[in-house]
Parts: sequence; structure tokens; C-alpha cells
Amino acid sequence: MKKLLLFLALSPLTALACDICGCGAGSSFVGLLPQAGRGFVGMRYRTRAYDSHLNSRVLKTRETYQSAELWARIYPVRRVQVLLFLPLNHNRQQTADGTFTRRGLGDATVLAHYNLLNTALDTVRRTVDHNLLLGGGVKLPTGPYRYDLTDASEVANPNFQLGTGSTDALFNVIYTLRYRQWGWNWDLTYRLTTANANAYRFGHRQTVATSVFFLKKSEKMTLMPNAGFLLEAAARDVDRGKPNGNTGGYAALGSVGLETYVGRFTAGVSAQVPVTQRLAAGQIRADSRAMAHLTVLF
Repeated sequence: MKKLLLFLALSPLTALACDICGCGAGSSFVGLLPQAGRGFVGMRYRTRAYDSHLNSRVLKTRETYQSAELWARIYPVRRVQVLLFLPLNHNRQQTADGTFTRRGLGDATVLAHYNLLNTALDTVRRTVDHNLLLGGGVKLPTGPYRYDLTDASEVANPNFQLGTGSTDALFNVIYTLRYRQWGWNWDLTYRLTTANANAYRFGHRQTVATSVFFLKKSEKMTLMPNAGFLLEAAARDVDRGKPNGNTGGYAALGSVGLETYVGRFTAGVSAQVPVTQRLAAGQIRADSRAMAHLTVLF
């Protein structure tokens, strides 16, 4: 089996009631890409939850975000891979005043990588292989962004939207080291945000992740357990030129997962558990996350 790569991409989440923002729109997640060198198409499901106004019984809020995402990879030319992501989001907010939901298309992401270094492509068989990918892309405002303070039936919060309303640039570096069945991955993603039509700009975001994986092969199946660590950080949002003090922060999470490969089909599950965090000046608490996918190689 060809070398497996780990990948971080950006996708819209969402945030909180009142003016507290910071867990939402455009945070990061960890994902595993199937076999390098082959295209794929598939679906994956992601879920995550947050609590806000932790010290107030009246304002305390519980929010859950679920996404069913179409994802694909193609190779237009040698050493170049293009990744496509298109999510359908279901956002749910529970407050003392009732439950609010929002469903629909989220923001699409297109990301391209150039394979600057890949010793696995050499004709010489090696015990240790290196792989270095440099990439960039764009997050498109395909998800609805509705922010109406006068509509009492809606959550008037720039974070509780299906999309951010902005076009953002992505920069990504992925390095993978493999020794026989063992592998180690390091991944850095930076998101440069822009203001949307409401003059609201979500904070620039950085994600750093590291993971260790192991390949266990049998005649008909390959298993790949993996575990790692993820750090997400975001600057404060800017509303009409003024920083929003109830936004930004960081979260560090431990991750564990399992990938399964049978012929052209791959399936995987993973979970992330917060280790330490400080979101929106401590007014938001992130809970555990989970992701599952089913993908077909071609």
C-alpha cells in the first residue's frame, strides 16, 4: 500500500448566543486522506458541541454542529493534488428561550498541494521515506450568511451561520516521515480571512497538528490506528473595524482514530478530546468531537 498522508482542512463550524463568539465559523478539523497517488470521492460526517455563558443559568447555551460533507481528490498533473470539500450543515442552539436551528449548504473549500519531496516515488526502495507537500487554496462563501438583529426568530450572531460570507485564503504545509509500518506526520495550516458584506471579519486562524500512525496489513484488509495532538488558535474577530473582545482564543485536543482499507473502499472513525482551552476569554467550553467517513478510491 502506498504511503498514507494526514491532512488538515478548514470548514465552517458555528458559535454562540448574544455577542459571545469564538468557537465558530471557520474553525479547523483533523482528517485522514486515503492512499496517496489515487483519486477518491466520498462522504464524511462530523459533529462537535460547545457550552457558553458557563456562569449564568439564564444565558447558558448549548450548541451542537453537525456536517455531512462531500469530499474528493483529483490529480490534474503529476505531483499536484486538488482537494474539494462541500459541507451540508445542521446547527442547533438550545437556550432558556427555546431551540434555534439552521440547516443548509456550508462554505466550499478548494485546496491544492504540490509534492515538493517524495522519496517513495524514487526507483530505489527505501526503509525510511519522506514526503513534503506545500499547498494553498480558498474558502468560498457558498453558505448563507444572515445576520439580522431585528429578526427575533433568528440567532443574531455572525457565528451562528451556515457560512462566513467571506472569501478566505488558505496556506498549508504537510510533512510525513515513514519507517516501515510506522509513520509520523506534522501539519501546519494558516487561514487569512477577509471581511464580508456586513463588514465583519472573522479572526485569522492557525492550526498545528502532529500524529503517529501504524499500518497493520492482512491478506484482504489494512488497518491503520493513529493518535496525535492538535492545537487551534484564532485572533479576535473584527466588527466594522473594531475588535470583538468576546472572540478568539485557543484549544488543544488529543486525537485517536482508526482507518480501514478493503480494496477500493476506505472507512474511518476518529475522536478529539480537549486537553486545555481558552475560548472567548473563558466564556466558551468546547466538548469532544467525532468524525466518520466512507470513501471510494479510483
